[in-house]
Amino acid sequence: MKTVKDIKYTDFKLFESKSLKLPLADLCKKMIKEGSYTFNSPSSVYQIGSFSSNTQIKTSEYFTADICLEINESFFNERDYLNYKYFLKRSLYLGHTYIHLMNSKRYSKLKYHFQSDFSSVFKPILCMIFEDVGLEVKLHFVPDSSTFKLSRFNPGQCNVRREFYSKNINPNIKIEDENGNNSEEIYDPTPRYNFEVLSDLTAIRNNEIIREKFSSSKSLIAAVKLTKLWLLKRELNQGSGCFDNFTLNMFIVYLLSNRQINPLMSPYQIFRLVLINLSEANWDKKGISMKDFIKNDTDSLNENKNLVTIDHFHQYYPVVFLDSTGFMNITSKISLQTFKKLKFDAKVSLSLLNDESVDNFDKIFIEMHQFWLECDALISIKPSSDQFYFDIIKKTKNIQRLIKLIENYNNSYCVSLEAILDVISKALNDRTNLIYAKLVEQLRWNLDSSPSESIPSITIGLLFNGTFDNVLIKGPSSTSQEAVEFRKFWGPKSELRRFQDTSICEAVYFEAKDLASKRLVYSEIVKHILDYHLSIGADNLKFCDRQMNSLLSIPNGIIENYGTGEEKLADAVNVFEEFSRIMKNLKDLPLLINNIQGVTSVFRLTDTFAPLPACFNYDDKSEKNMRYKIDHKYMPKYPLGQVVVPYVKPLDVLIKLESSGKWPDDVECIKRLKTAFYLKIVQVLREDHGLVAYTHVEYLDVLYKGFVFRLFVYTMNELLSMKTSINEIGVKVTNDTKESLAYEKTFLHSGQLTSVIYGLQQKFNCFSGVCRLAKRWLSSHFLLEYFEEEAIDLICASIFVNSYEPPRSLINCFIKFLNLMANFDWKNQILLVNFNNELKKQKILDIQLKFQENRSQLQPIFILTPYESRDKGSIWTIEKPNIQQLCRTVIIAKQSFNKIKNCVLNFETIESFKNIFRPNLDIYDVVINLNTAFCVKAFQQIDICKGTFLPHYRAFETTDNDKTLPVVGFDPVEFYVKELREAFDEIALFFYDVYGSTRVFVLWKPDALKPKELKINNAKYRLIDINTNQLVLNLEAIIEDFKIIGNELVESVTVKNESSIFK
Repeated sequence: MKTVKDIKYTDFKLFESKSLKLPLADLCKKMIKEGSYTFNSPSSVYQIGSFSSNTQIKTSEYFTADICLEINESFFNERDYLNYKYFLKRSLYLGHTYIHLMNSKRYSKLKYHFQSDFSSVFKPILCMIFEDVGLEVKLHFVPDSSTFKLSRFNPGQCNVRREFYSKNINPNIKIEDENGNNSEEIYDPTPRYNFEVLSDLTAIRNNEIIREKFSSSKSLIAAVKLTKLWLLKRELNQGSGCFDNFTLNMFIVYLLSNRQINPLMSPYQIFRLVLINLSEANWDKKGISMKDFIKNDTDSLNENKNLVTIDHFHQYYPVVFLDSTGFMNITSKISLQTFKKLKFDAKVSLSLLNDESVDNFDKIFIEMHQFWLECDALISIKPSSDQFYFDIIKKTKNIQRLIKLIENYNNSYCVSLEAILDVISKALNDRTNLIYAKLVEQLRWNLDSSPSESIPSITIGLLFNGTFDNVLIKGPSSTSQEAVEFRKFWGPKSELRRFQDTSICEAVYFEAKDLASKRLVYSEIVKHILDYHLSIGADNLKFCDRQMNSLLSIPNGIIENYGTGEEKLADAVNVFEEFSRIMKNLKDLPLLINNIQGVTSVFRLTDTFAPLPACFNYDDKSEKNMRYKIDHKYMPKYPLGQVVVPYVKPLDVLIKLESSGKWPDDVECIKRLKTAFYLKIVQVLREDHGLVAYTHVEYLDVLYKGFVFRLFVYTMNELLSMKTSINEIGVKVTNDTKESLAYEKTFLHSGQLTSVIYGLQQKFNCFSGVCRLAKRWLSSHFLLEYFEEEAIDLICASIFVNSYEPPRSLINCFIKFLNLMANFDWKNQILLVNFNNELKKQKILDIQLKFQENRSQLQPIFILTPYESRDKGSIWTIEKPNIQQLCRTVIIAKQSFNKIKNCVLNFETIESFKNIFRPNLDIYDVVINLNTAFCVKAFQQIDICKGTFLPHYRAFETTDNDKTLPVVGFDPVEFYVKELREAFDEIALFFYDVYGSTRVFVLWKPDALKPKELKINNAKYRLIDINTNQLVLNLEAIIEDFKIIGNELVESVTVKNESSIFK
């Protein structure tokens, strides 16, 4: 590079001739209006970064190589470290380097751009891309290490003056203290600015240390790559203020120098020890320093006397990790929240490493733990004007915030973000495990333009703990000194309250009428606190947390206070508890009732829509149509009456009688005896308790407080009889039969699973919601019939059982469910749901070995729990889904996952989230449109249309004295589809949404569309084509049959693309 002398500071013609818009050019023109400088070639050129230490991993389209150009000491003056002058001259040197490259034939045809950290736009690097070899070279410009004394950049030093900022950077900001004092004699510490200069001064020596330490060990290099990959998958080493690769390298050098790791260890051992040290790091309270372990040339520069203590650094930086000079804090840009996130992720990964019973390699190194995927809730703060962030800083009335604008080169985003996080963290401290902001990506811009001036939104993620939904914040005693600070922080929301322990304390209360509202209390806190302290109004705030609630709700007017149905489910369980006490205390029975247990999803609190009491707001005449007496037929026939019968769901309950040796051995005899028990129970319930109860051959129905409980008697004798048979030589043998397995599934495993799942719901109150949402999503895409409801509950349970810190918001739970369905390796892995860690490590490993050996003979979804036949997996997935059904589910889950990702990242409206539950209907051949007035569940559908039947339920009242049983389980759509499948199963598939579908979709089977030979066996559903003399599908007659079977239920039938079907 040629020397260029006597260049005037005001001369930018050379840069303009090459279409180069020099960074900081406008500031340079303001500050330096006379004088000249000389451009010399770099005093030295070094290769730095991951490429030089052989620790690089490819994270983008190109490999990257970092080249450091050391600027000759003579290029700078003694006081150039003040007021950004160093960065101005650095920018000029960068410009001349680019001019030199453009004058070279070899480099003039390359692509160039600038790149900088978002918070350091005044210190860009020059990037050049060699497309032919897939390499991006980044040119860093640093001064000679002896250019400035390192002690000039101690964190308490002032190197940017107030006067300079007000005159040259932002004249609109006045930095005055409470007394209006703006004296030029006040020297404010500029720790952030000092770090930016120090990082350049120490860049070469620190990279030399890294290269020297890493060059001697391949294991160390492999461990560094592993850790970088781990950081990358968690987005921890990307963006402004991240735990970047340089910080990681220096930390590993620190561990190496401190003898906590050694080069002879394996990469896994080193990686594990790095995670252990990160998880236990206490750098926010007690920083660490490399100065004590690594000697460098600063010792000979007589600068040791100017070193300050680590405690001094803690006054200016939230996280402290000093380099080998003892002057530079490597973690200066890392916020306290980002550091806590790093520690948290290290703890999570360590727990996965320690769990040797399951292969967690994918979770640690393959799966992307993206910001939006990990947070329970997201908050977006969108600026409404260019001055939005400046107004926030002014509102704090904290002069230290304004001073930070000086050293951040007027970057109001970074300064206001710190203020916002401080306020939110204080308000939500007891409700969250983590509060952290999404890091802004690095800036890239063309050489002929300026960096983007668009103001980014702030996105904050919250990770809740178990107390996040508390509606009351208890403060200090009203007479304590802390009460003044409490009232000052919470403002008008603070009030005096007397508590049960008779204490009178300051308190803040946020009203919440139901569980769904309680989960959103945190958002009310954020709205209040941001408005009160920083004047950030609700118009600037968006929350991603409540969008799923409406999908579990029903229209207003059907019943009061339904909400998301959680309270109604709890009501049903509470009524059952009362009913079970009555049943257990029944007298005059041949055998006493030992136990009574509910087994439907209602008792697991995972039913998509809560059962509503059979108490209707209709006139007497209408209500008679909804009930039947013992001598009436059980199910009404078509056509329907004038009033549609509201749906009443029977709640299945198991009754276990005390043991007896008098049961017969014959299964049919046992069934008859059970019917006799039903008759006796009905008699006792009617005579002693006045309850409405009716007997059927296989069960009995009891009406209690508006709910219909369907009771089944269960005995081990019946199960044993089902398993017992006589072999060819007349000997009794016991074997599992299809009938006995079904009996076990219904009467043995259901109760056990219900108890376990109910317990899980008591621990995590959003578990119920995600199970219900999962079923709703599956049903909306016509997939629910492919799964047992118990299997869905187990899949959802795995999200909580297998998590270090389970999700606590409904939307995050559902996202994780979709992610699991879409990306879990169902073919090669077991889905372990180890409740209470009852399965031991060796047992799990043995089952995994058998699973791999016999994979082709096992069901597509293999769920392992402690309570079932372990070698064969869960009984809830043995029969369904099959391979094709699972593949279809995975495909739709991937599509839904991408949709919900866009919705979350863009903070879309509820309507956008509903699109996830709207299926693609173009693939179906025939649509049967039903009369919505006769669809008893139509009020549950996603999009309710005009004319939809809306029943009117009411809560049970003590004055209700019904002596008849309501029509139970009557869903015309369900029975209609059942009849269609029985009649046309050979030629068509029928699909509908269990929750409120008003249409039935038909898909012809491929074989049905093919012409058949003219044979009597092929005549069913077909007619003769006179042109080909073959049998073809009699579409017109089939469509007419659809209408006849449905009668008044069918409104119309639409055939889509009839010509293409028979092409």
